[in-house]
Amino acid sequence: MKTSSGRLHPFAAVLASLQIVKGLIVPLLVILLSKHSHSGTGAPIYFQVGWSLVALAGSIVWGFLSWRRFRYEVSDGQLKVIQGVFVQKKSFIPLERIQSVDLTEGVLHRLFGLVRVEVQTAGGQKPEAVFPALARGEAARLRSMLEPGRAPQGQGQPGAVPAGSEPPKLRMTYKLPAGSLFVAALTTGGFGVSVSLLTAAMSKLDELFPDFHVYRYLWNALDAAMIPLFALGILLLAWMISTIVSILKFANFTITRKENKLLLTRGLLERRQVTVPLRRIQAIRIVEEPLWQLFGFSAIYAETVGYGAQKGENAHLFPLLRNRELGEFVKRMTPQFEVPASPEHHALPRRALWCYALPAPLVLALAAIAAGLIAPWAYAGLLLCPPVMIWQWWRYRSAGWSREGRLLVIRFRRLAKTTAVIPLSRVQSVSVETGPLQRRLGLSTLRVAVASSGRGAFFRLAGLPEPEARELVRWYRDRNKR
Repeated sequence: MKTSSGRLHPFAAVLASLQIVKGLIVPLLVILLSKHSHSGTGAPIYFQVGWSLVALAGSIVWGFLSWRRFRYEVSDGQLKVIQGVFVQKKSFIPLERIQSVDLTEGVLHRLFGLVRVEVQTAGGQKPEAVFPALARGEAARLRSMLEPGRAPQGQGQPGAVPAGSEPPKLRMTYKLPAGSLFVAALTTGGFGVSVSLLTAAMSKLDELFPDFHVYRYLWNALDAAMIPLFALGILLLAWMISTIVSILKFANFTITRKENKLLLTRGLLERRQVTVPLRRIQAIRIVEEPLWQLFGFSAIYAETVGYGAQKGENAHLFPLLRNRELGEFVKRMTPQFEVPASPEHHALPRRALWCYALPAPLVLALAAIAAGLIAPWAYAGLLLCPPVMIWQWWRYRSAGWSREGRLLVIRFRRLAKTTAVIPLSRVQSVSVETGPLQRRLGLSTLRVAVASSGRGAFFRLAGLPEPEARELVRWYRDRNKR
């Protein structure tokens, strides 16, 4: 019977302390940089420094105690973990419930030859056990004991498998080329996230540094004609940030199928290796950004049951792939989602165009007219109506569906075109919605739900003829007869 026991590497105490200090950085900076309180009296410098030293000392003590109290053991067919400083927590995880053991090497981990290990169980929405710092050899040994069928691994790159340990047919690998990485980084959809985060950070500058009056200084320093250039510079900065983040995240991206599991490895500064059991995947999404469509590229995502909501580790099956390679990729990596090369595609009827092109421009026009009664410049919002109508027409042209045996394929567009492939056995529910305009046109909106990361994923297709919607509902209801 497999038996092993041990504790974390001592560097885990440093990591725990740094995690606490990270959460205290902002309040400590506010204390140190503020010259005066709201009442007009300043706090003595020794008082500010004293509180900072107390917080630092407390984080060091807490980190040491958390490392000291952490112990683990593999015996009697289960993983036992004991942790907690004041309140002791004991976890007992049967080995048969363990779905995957994921490895991470942060910058500090790599400097000291350490690995962070996360143990995932069936149906878990977060790691059941986390080992913040283990030596690479110990991490490989623990992983070989926790994952069924794994041979013990030597030291070196975490998750490395000795050559010849598996038949070639059970090990298939795709690597992201450097050129595709650069294209994906430049055109990633993370630009909007970067803009929102940068805007949120800038909105807090005056709150963090009230004595500096950041925006008053900029307003006085910049000429009115320079304000648009300043805004353009902010957008350019956000684009650069999203590009750099994407490169750091997806550099060295590799996906390997080993029997019934996918191993995803990625990262430049922080190296991550995530294991995705095929049975966890509920649906796949093939996403084509507008620029990607011009050159025939797509990204592949997976909706998984479990902890995939955390930072999106399991979301990307491949960041950027040529469309002509999609069929072979899906056939090799996720064969249960393979769709015939020429499926029977059902486009939306012409009358569905009204459901796309009419509501949004009409609401925008009414809002612009109403706002224009108060502020005449708001009438400029009417200029947005034609672009919105073109965008909605584009959404209508991209939408459609097909059904191939026990697979449902739904195509829709928000900004990027998305093709969702959903097996019948993974569908959680199917619902049909009908609005006033749709009712007059004999149309419906189909809504399909699958389990995903504890929250569920929903795929919505508007403008479907009512007979086709009823056919798909009947297809779902009769699933047990198939």
